[in-house]
Amino acid sequence: MPIDVNIDDLKPLKNFGDGPPGSGSLLALKILLQALDNIVIVNSTGTATPFINGVPSIHAGLNAISVATGVSRGMDKKANAKVVVFSGDGATAIHLASLLAAKDDLIYICVNNFGYNLIDYRLGRSFAREVSHTAAYTATACIAHLEDYIAKLKKAQSMGGLRFIEVLCPSPESWGFDPSNLMEVGRVAVETGLWPLYEVENGVVNLTKRPNRLEPVEGFNHVQKKLAIPANKIQSVQDTVSKNWKALTDGMVK
Repeated sequence: MPIDVNIDDLKPLKNFGDGPPGSGSLLALKILLQALDNIVIVNSTGTATPFINGVPSIHAGLNAISVATGVSRGMDKKANAKVVVFSGDGATAIHLASLLAAKDDLIYICVNNFGYNLIDYRLGRSFAREVSHTAAYTATACIAHLEDYIAKLKKAQSMGGLRFIEVLCPSPESWGFDPSNLMEVGRVAVETGLWPLYEVENGVVNLTKRPNRLEPVEGFNHVQKKLAIPANKIQSVQDTVSKNWKALTDGMVK
């Protein structure tokens, strides 16, 4: 069932603080704190750690999934609180095997700025594709599409089991763009199909953002510098994106 979202209804945050200008990861955290109530955050220590306040939280280093599992199992069920892992792509990659085996009642938010692994010119290579085969609910999101991200957060909170949301969080410093262009970079990643927005529930794939026509992947080179697709790889990347997009429209995650 679609979830209606109004960004104006988000609760205000006190003392959130300032971070690196144009940080997609901090924006993803802020929206999480504004959108969900009655949560306990287990955080893989990173740049977002100092900004988690106003909710119960545990900083778990690189062991967030293990710590969160223990917290979830020990939680008083009458409290009806949800355990939320907030982790970067590095910690997620390191403990991917544990994540794939997880069956506990957890919401896992992976803020992916591709700071850990080489992007290899394919933003579409995400953890969500792997986790979708084992999790109760899997989704991709992007900070350039906040309403879509919020809807997926709220949907995940209403469910049980392992729920995994992977949020694309462009980084001005790492990707090479002006902080004021954060939303445009995220938008282009989605509109070119390099980062498709979808969800998988009970094996059913649903594209939550369907551009009338995918923009050429070459357009991604125009909004950032450090992840530019080399001229001799543009066609192969375009072919891969088209293949992955067709699979998604056919209801498959590859």
